[in-house]
Amino acid sequence: MAGAYCQFCGHRCFVYRVLADGRGCHLATCLRGMAHDRKVCGQDHTTARNPHAEADQ
Repeated sequence: MAGAYCQFCGHRCFVYRVLADGRGCHLATCLRGMAHDRKVCGQDHTTARNPHAEADQ
């Protein structure tokens, strides 16, 4: 299967989110990946904006 795999869990655990500064990116959903995202981006997938959820409203 093609695609990026998480360096922390070995799965494709990413979801698309928009950070507070407006950048869109893929963030990890595993615990170690989330910790890395918080360190690097200041947010993880639970705190960044989910543009797909907004489209459903």
